[in-house]
Amino acid sequence: MAAGGRTREEIIVEKAMESCIFKSIMSGIAGGLFGSLMGLVFGGYSNAVDTAVETNGTAKQKLLAAGKVAKNTCLRQAKTFALWGAVYSGTECTIEKYRAKHDLWNSLVAGCITGGVLTSQPKIAMGAKARATQMGVGCGGVAMFSLALDYFLEHRES
Repeated sequence: MAAGGRTREEIIVEKAMESCIFKSIMSGIAGGLFGSLMGLVFGGYSNAVDTAVETNGTAKQKLLAAGKVAKNTCLRQAKTFALWGAVYSGTECTIEKYRAKHDLWNSLVAGCITGGVLTSQPKIAMGAKARATQMGVGCGGVAMFSLALDYFLEHRES
């Protein structure tokens, strides 16, 4: 038995679950699942689904085309939310451990970094100035969203 009546294995598991890497991975998985659900729900409202349904063909062909669009929407949303969750959670945890404080600054900085990463889009060709502007807007937007969310959910009473 180790300190506090816990076994050595329990302490190891507890420390692993408190690590920033574990939190980042779990947030990425949860974000991916949430994004899949969002893609499934909102994928049906896509113009591409309307186009697939309005095409000439059998009902089976139309259903397959709409299913393909819904699948692509689910995957895209899952990747976006997984990246959001993993980057934000990992960044906020790292900042909080480094600063040894749990306050609104952690959310602000983590949101800024997450917004910059999400809007960087390396596959899209654009100039450096346009990319920097896009990342700046993403940084500011997600930082303010994170700050407001953290304030209203955790820090409003204090």
